[in-house]
Amino acid sequence: MTNDNIRPRQVQAYVGATVIDATGTPPRPHQTVIVIDRVITAVGPANEVPIPPGAVVRDVRGKYVIPGLTDMHVHSESETGDPRHFANLYVANGVTAVREMWGRPRLHEIRRMIESGELLGPRMTIASPLLDGSPALWSDVPDSPIVTVGSPEQARRAVSEAIDGGADFVKVYSRLGPEAYRAVLAEAQLRGITVAGHRSDNVPFHEQIESGQRSFEHLFGGIWPAASSDMDRLEAAMSRIRTTPDFHLGSWIKQVSRIEWEAVASYSPARATSIFERLVAADVAYTPTLAVHAVIDRPESIRLDDQRMEYMVPSTPESWDFLRTEIYCGGHRSKEEVHQHRELRDWRLATVGAMAEAGVRLLAGTDSVGPGLFPGFSLHFELEQLVAAGLTPMRALQCATLEPARFLGREQWAGTVEKGRVADLVILDADPMNDIRNTRSIHAVVVDGYHVDQAEREELLATARRIAEGDR
Repeated sequence: MTNDNIRPRQVQAYVGATVIDATGTPPRPHQTVIVIDRVITAVGPANEVPIPPGAVVRDVRGKYVIPGLTDMHVHSESETGDPRHFANLYVANGVTAVREMWGRPRLHEIRRMIESGELLGPRMTIASPLLDGSPALWSDVPDSPIVTVGSPEQARRAVSEAIDGGADFVKVYSRLGPEAYRAVLAEAQLRGITVAGHRSDNVPFHEQIESGQRSFEHLFGGIWPAASSDMDRLEAAMSRIRTTPDFHLGSWIKQVSRIEWEAVASYSPARATSIFERLVAADVAYTPTLAVHAVIDRPESIRLDDQRMEYMVPSTPESWDFLRTEIYCGGHRSKEEVHQHRELRDWRLATVGAMAEAGVRLLAGTDSVGPGLFPGFSLHFELEQLVAAGLTPMRALQCATLEPARFLGREQWAGTVEKGRVADLVILDADPMNDIRNTRSIHAVVVDGYHVDQAEREELLATARRIAEGDR
């Protein structure tokens, strides 16, 4: 995470821990992990792996070593303007990589700071600006830059501009029209850049699976209309959604929720299986973001007395209240809608469990920093929700380690605790295979070979708190 001019060459030996390497093999107790500079050079039984001369020996007996965690759906723009704010919260929570889902120039500056060693932070993969149709869902929300794409020509230009701007992938959104959507995918394929994001309301989902889009985000509308025995009518209903200003996104969520409710009432296991099989065959990933759906479906779960609020800026309660009432709840929910969303929450968990059982590639992502979500912290809640959906703790852990590495093309050098992989590690005080909530029991973090002990971790959190309070 820092270059050689900042950090001298170092050899570290982590001795005695149980290694949970995230490959799927059982946990291995009494292991030694050797790290030289940024790379894991050996993993094996403590009585068999020699400790290199001059190594810094770290006694981690009774601890558990897992790979560094990846949050595959974040929005890290901080109102403080200080990049340490979110970077510290990620690192302190063992999040050593993030996928930024709304590209902004400032994110590229922050990435350069991290890569140069000026800033300790996670490895960043950065989206293009958001590409949406008209009216764009965020067009009437302040400070929400978007690119409106209404024709194939505009689509091709938007992809080209995204590449020129340094984007790692193109982010598509819900209101893209069919011609524009297909043109984005065609141009991206021609230019060799990945496309990820929302499903388009205007193209049947089964077509989108095979369009070349590499990941779909959230559970809004996407799967259930396509998995309904009344698929044609409900897919057509998605394409007929018309949003209204003040606010387009809130209006959209309200209408999509009604379609979702109809879709689960006519849910067809056979059609769902067919959709899951298509996702597997096309090697398309899904980021369900159960953490954000938890607060959309049950906004009463947001707690302003949460201790983690001390890491958020003072205006957070007001901004959360605005997003919760005007966007997530569409202004007001009737008693019937409140009941429906409670039921939909259970359906989302069941659907993710069915996807996992079918072999769909799932990615852990939070949509931080939506209402009720906290940078870094909420990824642990997402893992908990994945287990609640029916995944084993190992499978849930892989959604934040191995699977992101595979998706991002890093599987040969990241995502697991193996020889030759980058030294992104989280050292835990308790066994996450016994209880996935134990990923919160962080003893130390290793970021790109840099060891963050408990004292430094506490200082990272304290600094984030001071920045949030306005004392930098």
